[in-house]
Amino acid sequence: EIQEAYNLIKDLEPTTPQEYILKGVVNAAVGQATESREHIKMAQQYFQLVGASPSECDTIPGRQCMASCFFLLKQFDDVLIYLKSIKTYFYNDDDFNYNYSIAKAATGQYKDAEETLLLIQNEKYRNEY
Repeated sequence: EIQEAYNLIKDLEPTTPQEYILKGVVNAAVGQATESREHIKMAQQYFQLVGASPSECDTIPGRQCMASCFFLLKQFDDVLIYLKSIKTYFYNDDDFNYNYSIAKAATGQYKDAEETLLLIQNEKYRNEY
C-alpha cells in the first residue's frame, strides 16, 4: 500500500498546500516503513513548507504540519505547542489523541499521556498499550 501511494505521488510537483501535505504524509510513511532518513527528511521539509507559510501557519492543517515536522525530528516540546493549539478541534479523534499522548509521554508528562490514551476507542491503538 505504502509503495503504491509513493509511486502515485513521486512525480507530483505540488502546487497547493494539500499536495505538499500529501507528499509529506507519503514520504513519512515510506521513511518509517523502510527506515529511510532521506524520506523522513523530505517529509519534514514538506510539512515545514506548509506549516511555516504565511497562508497556512494559523490554520489547523498548518499547525498539524508543524507538529508533524517536529514529531519526525523528535522535538516533542515543540510538537506539544502546536498540538495544544488545535486540541479542542480533535477531542474525539483517535489519531490525534494517540500522537498527542506519545508526545506527552516523550516529555515526561505520563499522567496526561495516560488520560489521553484512555480516550482512544480504536482497537488498533488500544492493543499497543
